Amino acid sequence: MGTLNVKNRRWVTGFIMTNVCFVMAYTIYPRRGGLHEQVYLISRELRRRGYNVYILYYRHGLLSNGQLVRIPLYFSGIHPNLYSSIGKCDYVVMETAWPWLAAVPIRLLGRGFILHLHAIESLPDFGLPMHRRLMIKFAEEVASRLASRIITVSLTEYSMLRARFGSKVTYIPLTIDLEERERYMGMSKEDARRVLNLPSDKFIVTFIGGMGYGANREAARIIATQIAPKVHELSNGKVLFLLVGPDPPPESIGLSYIKVTGYVESIAPYIVASDACIAPIYHGGGVKMKTLDCMSLKKVVIATKKAVEGTLLKPWIHYIPAEKLGDFINQILEVFNGKLNYEQIANNGLYYVKKYHSLSNVVNTFLRVMTNEIQ
Repeated sequence: MGTLNVKNRRWVTGFIMTNVCFVMAYTIYPRRGGLHEQVYLISRELRRRGYNVYILYYRHGLLSNGQLVRIPLYFSGIHPNLYSSIGKCDYVVMETAWPWLAAVPIRLLGRGFILHLHAIESLPDFGLPMHRRLMIKFAEEVASRLASRIITVSLTEYSMLRARFGSKVTYIPLTIDLEERERYMGMSKEDARRVLNLPSDKFIVTFIGGMGYGANREAARIIATQIAPKVHELSNGKVLFLLVGPDPPPESIGLSYIKVTGYVESIAPYIVASDACIAPIYHGGGVKMKTLDCMSLKKVVIATKKAVEGTLLKPWIHYIPAEKLGDFINQILEVFNGKLNYEQIANNGLYYVKKYHSLSNVVNTFLRVMTNEIQ
């Protein structure tokens, strides 16, 4: 677990620096994505603004070969190092409700904290099995009641949380690494494909996501078994599907019309190399970063309503809508055949991400909540 030593407090131009601590049930660093991507980006920006940032966690997200038994995730908040560290934190941010056991000692130490909910995981649509849903529902209730403020990244879930917990709920959108994206904006599709060893003569359709997560795994299986074979047939083999992310399903391996990448350090060059992105997402919670990631590099996205849930994205303005499998097949072929002029939709998507999801704006709001509301 990461611990905070009082010697880590630094003085700059006569002023002691502020310690901001993110409390997490686990870390999967050096891998990034989803929740961990948000913590990484916000932490990076806070450090640039002169804050000391510490990530306090109880376990590593990747199992070692010799590790046969683990403490259940919802009990992993019992860790003695946490209590000695919390007292040295000026501000405490609890990432998700899984470290709920930590909320009690934090309060007993007289500290307030922000609960940063990336999704209401107890909702049936999130996809957890019943026993984990019941546990996380209890954890969400305890952590939410004890938190000084609750931050949600989803406009849909903001309404739900506001009804339960009142005015201490605040909406702050996800942030996208536009700084990294800017470095790739000047790269051509052809150059990206050359670097990544992707074919230059294919129309590439990309899906992004960690496929160990149920909703993403379901989407990857749908692509591999239903969407990709039909598009391959109807396009005379001219469309290649790219699955970018760890843990691709076995159904996607060894097919001539699907390429899987596994974990990659940056998804940006793969998006640049693509002609279009798809998000056949039917379950899950929070906000799906994959749609925003593709839009941030001016790629058109074909997506379900679920894939854009919690945002202000509008069909045919920011993305191409598709709900049924036939819709996805038809829309992909329409774009492939040049029958859909999607340039304006892609431009609108990029404008939306820059307007609502820039790191600077997100951290400005985050700091206002953190400094004004923690008592």
